Amino acid sequence: MRLAHITDLHFGAEVPAVVAGLLDDVVAQDVDRVLVSGDLTMRARDEQFEAARELLDAIGRPWTSVPGNHDLPLDRLARAYGSLDAYKRIIAPDPEPVVRDGGLLLAGLSSSRPYLWKSGRVDAAQRSFLAAELGKEAELKVLMLHHPLFGATPARGSRAALQVADAAGVDVVLCGHDHISVRQRLGRMIGVISGTACSWRVRGGEPQAWTLLDHEGDRLRITVRHWRDGKFRETDTTEWRRSGDGWHA
Repeated sequence: MRLAHITDLHFGAEVPAVVAGLLDDVVAQDVDRVLVSGDLTMRARDEQFEAARELLDAIGRPWTSVPGNHDLPLDRLARAYGSLDAYKRIIAPDPEPVVRDGGLLLAGLSSSRPYLWKSGRVDAAQRSFLAAELGKEAELKVLMLHHPLFGATPARGSRAALQVADAAGVDVVLCGHDHISVRQRLGRMIGVISGTACSWRVRGGEPQAWTLLDHEGDRLRITVRHWRDGKFRETDTTEWRRSGDGWHA
């Protein structure tokens, strides 16, 4: 199973050459599915969602997305009444998708809130949703949301959400938002954050990036691909093995 994790595309603040390079590289890696953890747009405008949709469709593989905080409009009335209307209309009708595809079981959460400008939250209803959906058997269980559940500025409710995910046997937690690449052990799970895929809004001196996940049995290879010298290139790979107490690098 080969998965592409891309996040924080920020159409409206995209770099056209990087967009073209991202398309070429994801296609060249021949992935089975593309997983998109939010911030497809910069300002939640229709034309920005349409540009993101055009890129994802052009890859030619199934893709699954959750919204990020930038996918909610700036206008306060629009945020309060119909904050995800454009996302649902252009990207996907369900902001919290569940996907079962072969050995993959994926559950997505919408962690953005109209009343929280930048930070995110996972509430009790979402934790119940996770427990119900991710408690089923699968070869690889993935939880995806925009706001990280770990690191310096985790979403509200992160600790409880991680406990539910761990109890459900989640293997990988995919996040975005921070615009940096991170892979770390979270109890028995692996936490992955990818950098901004194609915008100029890079952080920490890291260029645009996306993450490739190769899963086979009890092994998982996680590769970060950075934009360098006009193309995406493999820059860092970690090998993980699943044992009785979870995943270890």
